[in-house]
Amino acid sequence: MTDEETERTSSDLPYELQSKMFDQLAAISVAGAGLTVTLIGSTLANAPGIVWLAVIEFALAAIAALAANIGLIDALFKGKDGKTQAKWMTALCVMLIGMAIGSLSMSVYLDGKPHGSSKDHKSLAR
Repeated sequence: MTDEETERTSSDLPYELQSKMFDQLAAISVAGAGLTVTLIGSTLANAPGIVWLAVIEFALAAIAALAANIGLIDALFKGKDGKTQAKWMTALCVMLIGMAIGSLSMSVYLDGKPHGSSKDHKSLAR
């Protein structure tokens, strides 16, 4: 990038991109929660109750992303630099989404695990 191109770049661009990222993190979180609820109603109907942990984690990630976006916009209106807080909130959202994916994966694993003796499992495999 040349100096001329750098000068033409808006100083608000990083904030705009960060705000869009929070929008996307919120959308991914809501979609993940929706997928999990759909799976609970169908494929994971017999899964242990821990499967709801994934829905809670996805919901928390969506709420954190919305709160971070509001905080970023508020910081801009107050003339403050909200980049540091935005970085921490991004990390929090990504961590919660990762935890939710892990919880959902664990639920799928536990639902597919044989619940009887190994003799029952062998007879089912035939």
